[in-house]
Amino acid sequence: METEIINKNGNRFSLRWARESDVSVIRRIVNQAYKELADMGLNYTATFQDEDETRTRMAKGRTLVIEEGDVVVGTILMFEENKISARRSAYLGQFGILPSHKKLGLGSRVMDFMEDLARSEGYECIQLDTAKPAEHLVQLYLKRGYKIVSDTRFEGKTYESWIFEKDL
Repeated sequence: METEIINKNGNRFSLRWARESDVSVIRRIVNQAYKELADMGLNYTATFQDEDETRTRMAKGRTLVIEEGDVVVGTILMFEENKISARRSAYLGQFGILPSHKKLGLGSRVMDFMEDLARSEGYECIQLDTAKPAEHLVQLYLKRGYKIVSDTRFEGKTYESWIFEKDL
């Protein structure tokens, strides 16, 4: 699978499924992308994970990489899981865009792509989670039509998280 998306500035990005050779760059992307959350005192795994943890997380499902030319600028993981009910759900995680590429509409285009993909694959809904104190992310997901369906405290985390769901 390889496809292209265009951000709000007209820049073109290609999307493809990650390969084993992408592990180190994906680790670097998520570490950098989640730094602002680490600076808020939130110990998301993506803020400190190493390559072994990155590989383990990638093995849960499919990891998409976002490239500008031949440079990886973002990533997102999709796997099948439902934390609330028996509905068939795609779960999104490890979504990171390099700080230099944020606020340009790229993240929204990637989310559109993932939602369309999940819908085309017969998923009933998409779930994801984020830390309650990450208000900017909470508001972003609410604006995209996700609803808060539960809260939880993941093992080892210094914060509580909201679990979001969006019907497809």
